[in-house]
Amino acid sequence: MGCLVGSTGYDIYEPYDLPNYGFGRYKNVVTALQLERIVDSETQVLGELWKPSDGKMPESLTYIQCVGSRDIKKFEYCSGFCCMLTLKSAVFLKEKYGDKLQINVLYTDMRANGKGYEELFRKAQQIGIDFIRVKLTDRNVAEDPETGKLIVRAQKENGEPVEVKSDMVVLATAAIPSQGSEEVARIFNISRGSDGFFMESHPKLKPIDTPADGVFVAGGCQGPKDVPYSVSQGMGAAARAATILSKPKWQIQPIVAIVDPAKCRNTKVKCGICAKACPYGAIRAPEGQVAEAISAMCHGCGTCIAECPADAITQKHFTDVQIMSQIRAALEINPEEKILAFLCNWCSYAGADLAGTSRFEYPPIIRPIRVMCSGRVDRDFVLEAFRLGAGMVMVGACHLPYDCHYISGNYKMKARMDALAPMLNKLGLSPERFRVEYISAAEGVKFAEVMKEMSEQMKTLGKDKINAENTKLHPVLENMLKRKEKK
Repeated sequence: MGCLVGSTGYDIYEPYDLPNYGFGRYKNVVTALQLERIVDSETQVLGELWKPSDGKMPESLTYIQCVGSRDIKKFEYCSGFCCMLTLKSAVFLKEKYGDKLQINVLYTDMRANGKGYEELFRKAQQIGIDFIRVKLTDRNVAEDPETGKLIVRAQKENGEPVEVKSDMVVLATAAIPSQGSEEVARIFNISRGSDGFFMESHPKLKPIDTPADGVFVAGGCQGPKDVPYSVSQGMGAAARAATILSKPKWQIQPIVAIVDPAKCRNTKVKCGICAKACPYGAIRAPEGQVAEAISAMCHGCGTCIAECPADAITQKHFTDVQIMSQIRAALEINPEEKILAFLCNWCSYAGADLAGTSRFEYPPIIRPIRVMCSGRVDRDFVLEAFRLGAGMVMVGACHLPYDCHYISGNYKMKARMDALAPMLNKLGLSPERFRVEYISAAEGVKFAEVMKEMSEQMKTLGKDKINAENTKLHPVLENMLKRKEKK
């Protein structure tokens, strides 16, 4: 038994594909990291500030913040440390060269929320560094062919144009996932977020753990962060690994999958679908033999259960009997007025919880059923809900492609529901009555908006039409669900 701490760091974006900044075209346009190398006396360079074009000392220097960061066309997230890196560098150079060097900083928001950072920002202003607030968009760098100076153009928030001439331009570029992180994620079954960084099990409760047991993340591989944060997370990851390695037994959540060998044995074909569906390799199904679930490797997503055509697998605490009972209880009274929602534990259910704690208002007609992963949502659950007359059914899942806390459960659910939806429509169900929504734990607003939208759609359809569709569907669904009656 062992543990793994992923600490692969991040890479710095080099904006060759943003020609408006002139990077790679003008020698005196560099990234913040390249500037660090120029003035670092411990590298092969002399430790003095000089222009790459001619090796001479510049008289003016302009920093441009958020290059690639916070850009919906490139990297939507804030890289976090760039503002402080610029302040540290600018203050160091200003104190070293004084009036010999004019320093400008073009920024949109100065995010100085760390210990002592606001004081550093004030110090930078007091020693003569010129801060100019501009829009994130419409910024470009050009070179004057006669003087060789760089001309930086931008716009203030009120639309007023800004033009700054400088000998050298420094770009504070985005932090991006390190090269090879995709392969590391595949090898060790680590989920990645939509931004490409490794994803934690829970942003608040398990910020260091990954969905793969015994695998932890630390530092920039989990998202852009500065040195103190990286050090703290590294120490935390080491401590989490130590808590596991110091124990004689491995403890897991009691929500594992269990194969009924009798049911699996009685099937005409030993299909092995469950083994293919499991993202953790926790099910072994040799050709022609009964499948076996390895409890120590199972993470309890339940995807294999929903995929099994023989209903030969069950999940402790999330059995078909339990979920079917919840469906029936939720739709016992006036089902045509209810929205039944299957919500995955880590994302959409957490998003619903955030909507409640944030006091976002939406119609109280939703009846949520929590599952660990959207991959657990069997198509029979949806059929049973409509058989009982539900007004609408929603499946809530983590965002595609990388947001699933069980690696690929949302993909399996999507394939299942993509096949089910057109079949229901063909049987006479209005398309609005069944939908899949991808809602993260941070999207309480989106959850409330989806509930409002679905409520309005139900009103538009009207109770009479919903009841008429239910009457038409009922005998068909009864026949389809006969094999579930024993449950």
